[in-house]
Amino acid sequence: METQEPFTVGAHVKVRYSSDPALPRDQWSKESGVIKEDFGEQVTVATDRSWALARRYAVALDDGRLVFVDPEHLEPA
Repeated sequence: METQEPFTVGAHVKVRYSSDPALPRDQWSKESGVIKEDFGEQVTVATDRSWALARRYAVALDDGRLVFVDPEHLEPA
């Protein structure tokens, strides 16, 4: 059983991220950044939309972009 604590605000992380929805996840690049906000565990509401999905963390990437990701897309820097 894995007991890893959630990432915390201010933590330096590597993010698997791509703005291209057609690119498979295993081809997403890793980018460095800092967690700016943790929105906590969010209740997933069943919907048929595939845009504007809620994500747990807001991460400011080193290149200045702000991205929203789930824990499975993060790793310690």
